[in-house]
Amino acid sequence: MTYALYYHDYCPFCQRVLMALPSFSVEVEKRNVMQNSAYRKQQQEATGRTTVPCLLIDDGETQEWMYESGDIIRYLKSL
Repeated sequence: MTYALYYHDYCPFCQRVLMALPSFSVEVEKRNVMQNSAYRKQQQEATGRTTVPCLLIDDGETQEWMYESGDIIRYLKSL
């Protein structure tokens, strides 16, 4: 299972998730959509949205996209 967080630096909800990441036992790749437009495009093509923060959960066969900082934090904490 792999995880990637789509975010940008000026989003307070993204900062909330980023500050919590070190407390989790799982590795999460950080993908800044403002610094890399390919990340923004990938998210938009997959979900139809560019809202951040967004967590991509990829099990190798399927991808799930999770929005809402509180939901993302609760999910990562449960792992």
